[in-house]
Amino acid sequence: MKHTLKLVAAGLVVVGASFVARPASATPATLGFYPSSDIYGKGNVHYDADTYQSTNFKTGVVTTSGLTYGVGPDTDKLFGRTEVGFDYNFGSPGSLQFSKRISGNIKTQLYNDDAKGIRVVAGGWGLGDSNFNPNYVYLLASKNFEKFGRVHLGVAQGLSDSYFGSSDQTSVHVAYDRSITTKLSFCADYYSGNGPASGVQPTFYYYPNDKCDFGLGYFRANSGAANPRNQFYICFDYNFDFKGSTPAPAPTP
Repeated sequence: MKHTLKLVAAGLVVVGASFVARPASATPATLGFYPSSDIYGKGNVHYDADTYQSTNFKTGVVTTSGLTYGVGPDTDKLFGRTEVGFDYNFGSPGSLQFSKRISGNIKTQLYNDDAKGIRVVAGGWGLGDSNFNPNYVYLLASKNFEKFGRVHLGVAQGLSDSYFGSSDQTSVHVAYDRSITTKLSFCADYYSGNGPASGVQPTFYYYPNDKCDFGLGYFRANSGAANPRNQFYICFDYNFDFKGSTPAPAPTP
């Protein structure tokens, strides 16, 4: 019964929160867990709610909700697209004060060529109190292949010594995504190293319409010291398009 109540509670945050305003998972436009090269369009307010659960559903690892805003100006020039956002962590243990439950993110475009399917972005995610957030900065490039899908390659550097507890703060980021049908897509992303946020996550997304999606994934941490090492991922995303902007696109087949 307790397990059922935990699942219902997680579901209320992930699905129910979607009917409020825009909460977020790891708020920046992501693939599964880690940032993608997608950037929300100007005026787009993106809400997402995410939860990670242990595979036996006895432990809720983390449940977050957040908002991301597309700043624009939506051009192909340097800094031609930018998004900023935040997440609130409902699942941190103990009576953690409000300021330590908040983390921020930012992403900006360095280069974009739609004809060649190439985009380069830079940004930061998990930005906040160094004891509870990794404070990653990253550089990421993507290339879209018409029939194969899209490939991401980048590097991320954690800046929080107290969060990592070791010198293993640099990760190579490798990812892949593609559409399976007009309503279903698949992605897999990976951070190398043994830091607390390093691992691999395959995720499926279902798009009922062009405004929202539901995601189901599986995260496995690289480090055997992670507890739990294996986690289920569930999310809900919704785009509030206040200025006629287009939501971040699903992967092109």
